[in-house]
Parts: sequence; structure tokens; C-alpha cells
Amino acid sequence: MVFMLGACLPSAAAEGGVLPSVVGFVRKVGRFIDTMAVSGVDPNYIVSPKKPWQVILQGNVNQSDVKMNTVINAKLLFDENWGNVNWESRIKTDISSYVGVWAGYRGYGIGYSRNVGGDKGSLFKLGATGGSYGVNLRIHNFETDEPTVKLTGELPSTEEYNGNFLLFDPIKVRTLTLDGYYLFNGKRFSYAAAYDQSVIQKRSAGSLMVGAMYYHSTIAYDQGFNADLIMLMNDVGKMKQYQVSVGAGYAYNLVPCKGLLVSGMVMPMLVFHNRLDLWRYDSKLREKAIEAAKNPSYEEDYEDFDFDDYVIYPMKDRPKVTQHSKMMPFIDARLSITYNIGNWFFNASGLLYEFRYSHDSNKGRLVDWYVNASVGLRL
Repeated sequence: MVFMLGACLPSAAAEGGVLPSVVGFVRKVGRFIDTMAVSGVDPNYIVSPKKPWQVILQGNVNQSDVKMNTVINAKLLFDENWGNVNWESRIKTDISSYVGVWAGYRGYGIGYSRNVGGDKGSLFKLGATGGSYGVNLRIHNFETDEPTVKLTGELPSTEEYNGNFLLFDPIKVRTLTLDGYYLFNGKRFSYAAAYDQSVIQKRSAGSLMVGAMYYHSTIAYDQGFNADLIMLMNDVGKMKQYQVSVGAGYAYNLVPCKGLLVSGMVMPMLVFHNRLDLWRYDSKLREKAIEAAKNPSYEEDYEDFDFDDYVIYPMKDRPKVTQHSKMMPFIDARLSITYNIGNWFFNASGLLYEFRYSHDSNKGRLVDWYVNASVGLRL
């Protein structure tokens, strides 16, 4: 960000050349941001600290839960003793801990956190908040090579299974959430006071608000030797979901005493664009399974282990499928508690997301929640 350059560059106007122009531009951007932070704000409700920088040490506890269901004709893959079988793969990470840092100027900042316990992942955050608006970006990456699976349906009773499924190569999940909002009472209510502490809410106030969200996820297990899992997922080895939603809700900042802020927000939203891309794969393992199911006297036992059988390649017929799903509602709810003392502030906030997809016999959902605790200093 160009305004961050201003903290590092010396006052070099006397030196001539390009540097003074850059310094001058950075200072103009800083003054503009300073003006925007207090523009139209009632100082009896919201004040902007004299020190514009926030450096925040963050600790994050979160959990992601991905569930993928599909119904397969197991008779085609095994033998006539099987029927339609429900196969459920679930990636439920341990409750994971992340530690990171966030730095910003008047609500415009960037943050990064790394896993220190639980899943193997990382978090990247980017934020921009003003008096009546805000935009936030959150990217989460994680993976596992041992999902839990459940096998039910028309199958021999001895074959029912509920446990772990060990993979040669991990399932990798990446989620991106970009959301923005507009406040109708930005004069007396501040969202930034609750979530990046770039301003301070002095008195209680609420506001109606409208918002929009873009969500994108990638669930991929199409690398390496995962032919067995792909075969049991109706030949799907990777999926990408795109959702765009809009909504309207209400947020309230409660200031029960000096320095303390309790903020809550509830916004019903409607997904009006819901697209799902699926990539389908074949393998020698699948071909052998089908041949053995059709012909019990099939000489080659497809259960004999061979690495070549687990190599995957795109389906000849419809290797990629795109599905547009119907509109669906969901609720965006958030809670934050902040305490300000001098140039220091302490915050705890929580958030829960749930996203769903559906295509033919493939269905699934992703639940992602986190609780963030932080301590920050204004500079």
C-alpha cells in the first residue's frame, strides 16, 4: 500500500528528483485517508485517534468442516450383491490455532497468520473500512490426507463402514471470501470501531446496512494416486464453487462504559449466483472394477495393488461439468467485543459461514467458523 511507504521514507524534499514527488504523493494519500475517516462523523459518537497506525498481534482459533455426499451404483463397480450406495467423505479439521500480525493505517491494512496447531493451513486477510463502508478479504488454505468416510445404503451388511480413509495424496481445500457493506447511519455508528479499531465508538448506536459477498472454494484431490476416492465420488476429482449474494440487516454498537464496546450484526442474505464446476477422472482401477463386476471370471484381480492402477486421467466423456444451482438464503452473523485503554486495545470476535453445493447425486457443504483474539497498539 502506498501510504505505508510514508512511514519509511525520510523527508527528502530538498534532495530533488523522484523521491520528493513520491513522498509528497504518499502524504497526500495519507491526508485524504485521514479526512475520509472523520468525514460526516458525529464526534459525540465516533472519534478518530490521533495516532493513525494500528499494529495488531492476532491469535485465531478456527475449524473447517467439509462434507461431500454422492450416491453411486455400486453394482457397477463391485457385484450384484450391491445396490445404490451413499458415500460420504468428510474433512473436519481439528480445532486449529493460528498466530499472526495485522498492520493498518486508518482501517486500511493487511494481515497474515500461520497455523501453530491443528490443520495444516494459513490465513490471509485484507481490509479497507471507512465511515460508511467496508471491504474485507479472507483466504483460508488447508489440507488432509485422512478424511473420515461413511458407507451406507444397499450393500452387504459386512461392508458397511464408518471410519478413516487413508489417501496417497492429500485433499486440498482453499476458500476465498470477499464481503463489503454500506451503513445508513455512518454518522453515529462505526463498524471499524468493532473490527479493526481504527476509530473509537464513544456512545451506543445502531445502523441498518446492506451488504454483498463473493465466495469461492476449491476442493481438489486430483493429484497423484487418489483413483480409489475419485471412483467412489462418482468420478469427481476436483470441484470449484462460485457464489455471489446480497443482503440487508442491522448492526448495533453497545457502549456500556468508557472504553468497552460490544458489537453485534445479523444480515439475512440471498445467493443469486451459484455456480459449480466439476472435473471428472478415469483410471485403470475403475476400468478393472467395472470389468470384474460384469464378468466374475475376469482373470485379473483388480484388488491386487499396482501403482499404475491409481494414476488418474480426464474422462473421455464430459471431463468437466458446469452446474448453475437455484437461489438459496443464509444468514451472516457476527459478534465482537473491544476494550480501549490509552493507545492499546483488546478485541475478541467470532464468525460462522456455511456454504452448500448440489449437482445430480453429488451434494456437499462447507462450514467455516473462527474466533479471533487480538491485542493492538496505535502508533
